[in-house]
Amino acid sequence: MLTIDYRVATKENAMDIAALHSKSWQSTYHTMLKAEYLSDIAPSERLAVWQSRFSHDNDKQHVIIANHNSKLVGFICVYADHSEEHGSLLDNLHVDSNYHGNGIAKQLIALAMTWLKENAKHPSVYLEVLSGNQHAIKVYEKLGSKRIKEGVWHAPCGSQVDEYVYLWPTLPLLN
Repeated sequence: MLTIDYRVATKENAMDIAALHSKSWQSTYHTMLKAEYLSDIAPSERLAVWQSRFSHDNDKQHVIIANHNSKLVGFICVYADHSEEHGSLLDNLHVDSNYHGNGIAKQLIALAMTWLKENAKHPSVYLEVLSGNQHAIKVYEKLGSKRIKEGVWHAPCGSQVDEYVYLWPTLPLLN
């Protein structure tokens, strides 16, 4: 069994988070997003996004990282009370594909839900997931979320990709 260290992310983690975010997109979205975008643009774009997110205090944003032997292997980002209709947003959840199946995603979600329970007023949590990301969809459904809406994501590379909105009407209690 792996020993994983979970902790709240800081701005010093932005580069590692961006690298894992890009790697995850490259392995998961290669059939949905343009190859040139994934290889040439996404890494610097994701870095800019994460540097921006950590550049100012936001008491509605919470990022938790998972490390194995001091290597970032997963992260989650949630926003408390992001939508009046759907509640808090699970904006990002990425686990290094070499670490899938070790319960890291479930633990990251559980930690994020604990934080939301203490910091969000709205009892529900939603997320958006691309329709081709079947691995993530299976994880979310196994953990009790329900698909409530379908739409289209206008990706930064110009692609239009079908996406689903999933919802937990109340914060899930995960063990």
